[in-house]
Amino acid sequence: MVAKGLARLPHLKSIVLADRSAERVEAVKQRIGDPRIRTCVIDARDTEALARELKQDTGIVIHAGIPRFNLQVMEAALSAGCHYIDMAADGPVELPGLVTIQKQMTYDEVFRSKGLMALLGIGVDPGVTNILARYAKDHMGSIDEIVVYDGDNSVVKDYPFAIAFSPDTSIEECLQPPLAYRDGAFHRETPLVSGIEEFTFPDPVGKLTVRSVSHEEVGTLPIYLGVEGLRRCEFKYALSDEYVNILSVLHTLGLDREDPVMVNGHPVVPRNVVTALLPQPADLTNALEGTSCVGTWVKGTLPDGTPTEMYLYTMGSHAYSRHDMGANVTVWQAGIPSVIAVDLMFRGMLDVVGTVVPEQLDPTPWVRELPRWGMALYARATHTTEIHLSNALA
Repeated sequence: MVAKGLARLPHLKSIVLADRSAERVEAVKQRIGDPRIRTCVIDARDTEALARELKQDTGIVIHAGIPRFNLQVMEAALSAGCHYIDMAADGPVELPGLVTIQKQMTYDEVFRSKGLMALLGIGVDPGVTNILARYAKDHMGSIDEIVVYDGDNSVVKDYPFAIAFSPDTSIEECLQPPLAYRDGAFHRETPLVSGIEEFTFPDPVGKLTVRSVSHEEVGTLPIYLGVEGLRRCEFKYALSDEYVNILSVLHTLGLDREDPVMVNGHPVVPRNVVTALLPQPADLTNALEGTSCVGTWVKGTLPDGTPTEMYLYTMGSHAYSRHDMGANVTVWQAGIPSVIAVDLMFRGMLDVVGTVVPEQLDPTPWVRELPRWGMALYARATHTTEIHLSNALA
């Protein structure tokens, strides 16, 4: 998905697709058919080999793999003198073996010293949700509460069960203790059973049951958004009853574990077995129908002191993303912002150094460019009718 987006940027001289699987990158190259694309076989865990490859002709590296390897790719980017972009971390909660967004932010000084940027978590959530929070901060008088709400009405065909994005990442974040920020302090909640409520998403998604899930925004917005007096920040995701039950069974049986167990004398990682049995996101392009809505709800006051509640959001359908990029909408929404980041860098509108999260950026070019790439932005507020954000800023 990211490679297809990058191929639409005329100012790129070359695009390198890297993966452990030669078959996979060659297939992507053939599908896109852009002469600027070349491929290489690399393991993201091999920092030295990756750095050698990046030193050849790379200025920006986009890590679109699982977050567990973020630090290795960041180290390789530093060694090669490349800017770094990713779409997610392992979340905001410190747990053994995971790469948190807070850990990545500790690289700020070394990236800054080399005049390089590391843009962290620039997908849809995290990413667009952070940018919308910053937009709200810049246009409101005060903000008391922020909640990211993510929901969809997707229906899967041809498979008994499927996860629209990385199954490993989904299992990890849903079974982590969710982080919540209340009254100046962070709190760990209980996975799957905390923060349950009904939230009415804009049509056609409608009312869904959401619950607290571990997500990067809760770990960064209270720190880097710069809102004084913020009382609450949470992330809530609409999980189907079927998926909640599956996650509960996986956890009860230990099938979510990442430490190997011995099976007939061979080490086997339980979660790897689970994810290997599930369809991969690339297999779901034609198997999903429905609409996804991701946005940031804020409560506070307008500049004139009027109390307001506002839900700033983006919405997309599997039908549109399939036509646009040949991807399901969850993958499409996650991938488009990193492509926009590269475009803005080349056009001189994203010129920062150090490690940054999206809420630290000027939202203006993003609010303009996201709709141009098909990610329309909207605002639903108590004090006004629904408006199109990009028109409101024009």
